[in-house]
Amino acid sequence: MNVTLPDSLKAFVEQQISCGRYPNADAFVADLVRSESEVFERVRVGQPLPVDQHFDRRLEALLDEGADGGYVEVTKEDFDAMEREAFDLVRKRKSS
Repeated sequence: MNVTLPDSLKAFVEQQISCGRYPNADAFVADLVRSESEVFERVRVGQPLPVDQHFDRRLEALLDEGADGGYVEVTKEDFDAMEREAFDLVRKRKSS
C-alpha cells in the first residue's frame, strides 16, 4: 500500500522519525492506523473510551457512528437510569 501525504504533513512525519520515536515513515503510519483501529474496535464493542488528548477525535467517531443509523429512542426515564448507573460506576471506581 502506498500513501501520499501533502508536504505539510511530510514535515511532521519526518520530525517524528528524526526525534527517534519511529525508525521510518512506515512505522509511524502503521502505529497511527493500529491506534485508530483500536479506538474503532472499542467503539464497536461498546467499551468506554478514556478522556485523554484524543477525546475530541473519538467523540467525532461516535457521532459519525450515530449518524449512520445508530440512534435509539430514549425516554427521560431511560436517561435517568443511565445517569444513575454512570454515577454508581464512578463511585465504585473511586472507592476501589
